[in-house]
Amino acid sequence: MKLLSFLFVICLYTSTTTAQLNADSLNQSLSNKNMTSVERINTLNTLAAYYNKDSTNLALVMANEAYLLSLKENNRKLQAASLLNLSEGYLYNDHYDQALNYGYSALDICQALGDDSATARALTNLGWIFYDTENSYFSLQYHQQAHNIYKKLGNAHRIALSMNALGLVYLMKDEFETARKYFDSTITIAKQYHSEGMVASALGNRGICENEFGKYQEALADFEKALAILGTADVLAHAEVLNQMAFSRIKLKEYAVAEKLLSDARNLINQSNSNTRKEKLLDNLTNSVQLYQDLGEYKKAFTALQEYTEVRNEILSKSKSEAISALKIQREAKENERHIITLEAQKELRAFQRNALAAGVLLLIIIGVLYISKMNQKRRKEKELEDMRQALIKRELEAAIHEKESLNNKLEFRDNDLKNYALFISQRNDMIRNFIDELTVLDIHGDAKAENIARFNRLIHKFQYDLDSNKDTQDFNLSVNEIHKDFFFNLLQKFPDLTENERRLCAQIRLNLSMKDIASLNNISVKSVEMARYRLRKAFNLEHKENLSDFLRQF
Repeated sequence: MKLLSFLFVICLYTSTTTAQLNADSLNQSLSNKNMTSVERINTLNTLAAYYNKDSTNLALVMANEAYLLSLKENNRKLQAASLLNLSEGYLYNDHYDQALNYGYSALDICQALGDDSATARALTNLGWIFYDTENSYFSLQYHQQAHNIYKKLGNAHRIALSMNALGLVYLMKDEFETARKYFDSTITIAKQYHSEGMVASALGNRGICENEFGKYQEALADFEKALAILGTADVLAHAEVLNQMAFSRIKLKEYAVAEKLLSDARNLINQSNSNTRKEKLLDNLTNSVQLYQDLGEYKKAFTALQEYTEVRNEILSKSKSEAISALKIQREAKENERHIITLEAQKELRAFQRNALAAGVLLLIIIGVLYISKMNQKRRKEKELEDMRQALIKRELEAAIHEKESLNNKLEFRDNDLKNYALFISQRNDMIRNFIDELTVLDIHGDAKAENIARFNRLIHKFQYDLDSNKDTQDFNLSVNEIHKDFFFNLLQKFPDLTENERRLCAQIRLNLSMKDIASLNNISVKSVEMARYRLRKAFNLEHKENLSDFLRQF
């Protein structure tokens, strides 16, 4: 659900710059042979930004032509604008690696030009790329940098946009109180300069927070206000609000109303040709699964679940997410390498200057007193050797520190991936377990045919087998063992009597998984997790006030 709110802001971002755009007029102007190259580039970029929402492929063609022309003109500012359009287009088409490469190129140009406003827009674009691939760490980093620049510039409109974006990232991180504060601030600022679209966006996002708090009536009130502002012009934004309203109605057990809302939202989604319709469809299918489960229509629920899996795999896979994380790490490594090369060049220049000065002094000393010159030369060589030795020691120390920091960062990234993987397994196990429970209590007697009884039993056995075998959990535990070898080694050095299950539980607690998620991940009850945690605390001799997770992070 959190991934889908991305379009709420992105659509608003593009609409604020192109709402009054006369696309037909601009398209006709492209045939004007008297148009200068710079005018053509600006027109192409304006059209690309306009078409990125619904006709992304056409937008990419125009942005690419604009970029080639800007290269010919050697106009760095126009190059950055074209690269940003290309990055946004590939983001809409779910080509995250290409979007990231173009986004970084645009950022480098904006920073080199010293254009703070353009730099902030490039940072915002990168924030959305990592947001759409569910990497909250990097998304928060870039959106926060953009927000700081807008505060420095005093641009109230952009401040509101960046605050709404930060709220969405905290929503992804399940930090709902923080997210709501950002949305409240966005609404306050947007009302001051009468930005109705921004108010609608923030209201919709705040409604999602209310749903998470269980305040479904308050959520519905926010969604109704958002719909009143949005109207029906933007079908995808309208569909998103209907999806969220359906979720509220399901929680209130108003199933007929929820089903009608989901049907209306699906119809609106089908009207759009934009690639971003897939995100809205995911939200619709998630709520449909929940609705049909509650209604006991399990065949429909299973069909919706299968469609959800297919669509999600089209948008984002684990390999895609890992690929852009790798690109981010690679970029940081190259930046550090360039910095080191610059420092080395400066050191060599200073060494050359010192040697040149020494040579001049040496000539004067040779002319004056040969003996003194020889003694000075000897001392000078000894000093140079010592300087080189000290410099070498310093470089080795810096390299070791840098390598350690890099390893820590990589480990943190892998921990985030492991935690996300564990949460996915937990949620999937809960869904399968609920499905099995619902199927088990079905009345298969009476007028039911034997073939239906056999079919239900096979379905129950299949889900039970998948849940008991739980291969994903085994793969997850193997990944944890491989990544955290040092942790297990240090832990066993101090507590050698820990069982394999206890060691595994320690790693899961260290990843900050909740007791519910640990229980689902290991296919045990929450009560069993509580007892296991109690035994661990007893084995570690922890006081009541001592935090178990903090204790395990020491190893």
